[in-house]
Amino acid sequence: MTAQTQSKTFSTAKLTRIGILAAVGVALSMVEFVILPGAPFYKLDPSGLAVMLAGFSMGFPAGVLTLLIKDLVGLLVHPSGGWIGQLADFIALFAFFAPAVLVYFKKKTRATALIGMIIGIFVMTGAAVLANLYILFPAYGLRNGGEYIIPYTVPFNLIKGAVLTVITFLIYKPLSPLLHEKIK
Repeated sequence: MTAQTQSKTFSTAKLTRIGILAAVGVALSMVEFVILPGAPFYKLDPSGLAVMLAGFSMGFPAGVLTLLIKDLVGLLVHPSGGWIGQLADFIALFAFFAPAVLVYFKKKTRATALIGMIIGIFVMTGAAVLANLYILFPAYGLRNGGEYIIPYTVPFNLIKGAVLTVITFLIYKPLSPLLHEKIK
């Protein structure tokens, strides 16, 4: 990566927008809902919206950096979930955002954004199943964590992905000028 490319990738303006979106993500993470009473540790929050906005407006590296900052700060503001909760959030949102942004950047249209997010819903659900079975449930000491997969992990991630898709789809275009520095 040349110095010119690197400075273009991480300009002061872009880093500022990443920081602002990460802060918005942290604030949105405090608005959480239990949607499946049998698994109260699965909490739906709209913080992934900030990551999607960063990824769609500034590209894949900006989305990853926004997600990383959001989850590192999340360690401080969500101490009850600890590192396991933040790791779960990072894995799920990365799995959702990565295919969405990569598909969108092939051809930047609302249709490809929607297709990418739909793909992201299924990738996130699969990643959440694997991460829960092999990393997260064992880290929490759940010996029978597999019993949560079908009734809770799968529906929760499908719902989370659908909610993030709808909200992102509705607000990205109206916010696009602000996210792309086109407001003078």
